[in-house]
Amino acid sequence: MNRRLLTCLFLLLVATGLRAQVQYTTESPRVDDVNDADVSIQRIELTAQYTIVYMKFQARKEGFNGRSFPFSIPAPDGRQSGELDNSNRIGFQQTSRLYVNQGERSYKFIRAENIPLEVRRKVQPGERVDFVAYFERIDPGYTTFDLFECRDSRSTICFNFWGVHIINPVRKNQYSQRTPKPPVQPKPQPPRYTPRTKPGMGESTGPAEPATPAPVQPKEMPAPSAVAINGITRDAKTRQPIGATVTYRLISGAEASGNDPADSVQSATPGGNYKIAIDRRGVYAVTASAKGYFSQSDTLATNRVDVARNFDLVPIEAGTKITLKNIYFKVSKYDLQPESFPELDRLVTVMQSNPTMQIRLEGHTDTVGEFDANVELSRNRVNEVKRYLVDKGISTSRVETVGYGPSRPINTNKTLKERPENRRVEMVIVKV
Repeated sequence: MNRRLLTCLFLLLVATGLRAQVQYTTESPRVDDVNDADVSIQRIELTAQYTIVYMKFQARKEGFNGRSFPFSIPAPDGRQSGELDNSNRIGFQQTSRLYVNQGERSYKFIRAENIPLEVRRKVQPGERVDFVAYFERIDPGYTTFDLFECRDSRSTICFNFWGVHIINPVRKNQYSQRTPKPPVQPKPQPPRYTPRTKPGMGESTGPAEPATPAPVQPKEMPAPSAVAINGITRDAKTRQPIGATVTYRLISGAEASGNDPADSVQSATPGGNYKIAIDRRGVYAVTASAKGYFSQSDTLATNRVDVARNFDLVPIEAGTKITLKNIYFKVSKYDLQPESFPELDRLVTVMQSNPTMQIRLEGHTDTVGEFDANVELSRNRVNEVKRYLVDKGISTSRVETVGYGPSRPINTNKTLKERPENRRVEMVIVKV
């Protein structure tokens, strides 16, 4: 009994020690695209040695590999496709890699748990499989990576993920510049006093009175160098400077409280110059706005040098087309992610300030997948954006929607960097 108790305590301590090594955890990370809709990433942990990816495979209840055949396929033994084994077989390739910054660096696969590597495991319809893959530690500072397992074949669908967003800040080397302190020297002890042995004055080998120490002058600390965010506000069409209000707020940093109030400055006319003096370093949310223009926002990090950021504001006039930034949907679905709400709220404010303005929302996708399915997906996504605007009080007659699917790409759609650019929602002003 004692041996079992000691074994349990040892395993508990080991598990606790392993857990303590986790530096950053990202629960349900946002993924830009996934190759197989049946697999998802549940959590990512970064330790000193590993990038640990927790995944889930959810087999569908019908169809081979999650897909049904629209017609019967004769088998070699005379059976029809309806009689074929409709289960999945899953495995994980040892040649898997994690890539950052469009392949700038790669990180090797180490091992996997609860999923075979050499042979494929049979999964029954409707069964769920949770498994874990270990990779080399992604260098601090990279906050997005691609997980590339393999290339698809006629019989295999790979577990590939594009644009996985994680928490992985740059490691602060706060001790590298510290100067070692010199050893402390012991203070000299004054000689002991010799007591009197005869009547009269006693003798002392030391001073009669302790010397008054000289006052220590405080060292003057160098004043921190001034840092600012500055730039020009311009008309995006004419490129001419305009006057605008630039609002800023500290959203993260060592001195940020999380609910800091916003402040603002005015860009000077006629030059359109603005300057924000920074007294607390960190990450700022900055927004430029002017009457008759769409506002423009950005997130800027301040450290030791000035940050330059020009804002080109798009005029509100008929025929103007802009891409709505920071609009996110669930992978292969049309559900809006909460990160989209601030951008949509700004659009609501513009439409409320211009009560006669009518717009058209145009949805676009990349070329991955079936054409008709992508057209339907793009249509559903812009309809979901419209529903959000209507729920905020915008009349439904002021918003048109159309889904173009992959028919109007803005690039070749061939690289991993180009595909997300084609998945977009554009807004066209029909009437002001």
